[in-house]
Amino acid sequence: MSGPAEPAAARVRVAFIGCGGNARAHVQSMLQVPEAQVVALCDVSAEAMELAAQRLPGVVELPRFTDYREMFAAVDPDAVVISIPHTLHYEAAAYALEHGAHVQVEKPMACSTAEARGLIERRDRTGRVLLVGYQRHYEGSYRWLRDAVTSGRYGTVHFIEAWQAQDWKGRGWRGVPELSGGGQLNDSGSHLVDVVFWTSGLRPDQAFAFTHNRGRRVDVLSSIAFRAENGAIGNIAVIGEHPHGLAEGLQIWCRDARFTLDDSGVQVQLVGKAPEGVPPDQLVAYPSDKDANFIRAILGREPVQVTAEDGLLVAAFTEAVYESVRRGSPAAVSL
Repeated sequence: MSGPAEPAAARVRVAFIGCGGNARAHVQSMLQVPEAQVVALCDVSAEAMELAAQRLPGVVELPRFTDYREMFAAVDPDAVVISIPHTLHYEAAAYALEHGAHVQVEKPMACSTAEARGLIERRDRTGRVLLVGYQRHYEGSYRWLRDAVTSGRYGTVHFIEAWQAQDWKGRGWRGVPELSGGGQLNDSGSHLVDVVFWTSGLRPDQAFAFTHNRGRRVDVLSSIAFRAENGAIGNIAVIGEHPHGLAEGLQIWCRDARFTLDDSGVQVQLVGKAPEGVPPDQLVAYPSDKDANFIRAILGREPVQVTAEDGLLVAAFTEAVYESVRRGSPAAVSL
């Protein structure tokens, strides 16, 4: 498939669907991309749009809409950035693709395998760019780990252990399953699921899980065992009651090495040797953030670094986890 046509004057006209705290960070980032022009804001909350305008002078004069359909009719943007509650991602992204816009959608891309496949079908049919908001793909430590593990130099992966601890607790709409599509596993935990399989190159085929809601309507604690297509196994822990902040850890065992990535950095332990830290000068990040990558992918200058297939894998795995919890037995991951 040929790449998308470059817009006139190499300026991509970008509208924002959702103007909350996460979206405001995207707006600020997008205002720094020379090839982008922010042209409209959309949110069901006029207060959220006003707060964005107060904090970001570059959007004060932009038109504002409470319905993205009206925004498309009035502005006809080249691209949109979608930062709204999870269960609303699919409808907004599908509408944008069908109306000729490129799409960057926050994680999770979709809340079901069927929805994720529907977005991929629309991307392929329309030839638009579809990028998912997993920012760890742009962080040097994760990119170094992926390159090292998937190179094959250390043998195949046979075990993974990953965990995330956060003072999460399902606040706001994230605690409402009709909007969140699930608990921390489907929210910040989605990043953890993504990096487990993206850095290792594994494709999961079964999951067996327990979750605990801690008195809320959505999962706060998750303990997940999985098996991959190559026979590797592993476990993922998501802890939504944590004293402060966010902490993560990831360990990957191959035939000849153990890789560790956590708050202290990246370490490698080779067979028969002591662990060694990876020097910071080796952890070179991809030379753009996800907003710049989105625009440059639209212009045909860079490949998309977080694909819809990455989003599909996370959606399928998460769906299998919740199915396993419902029936109390392992569930297949439908990729």
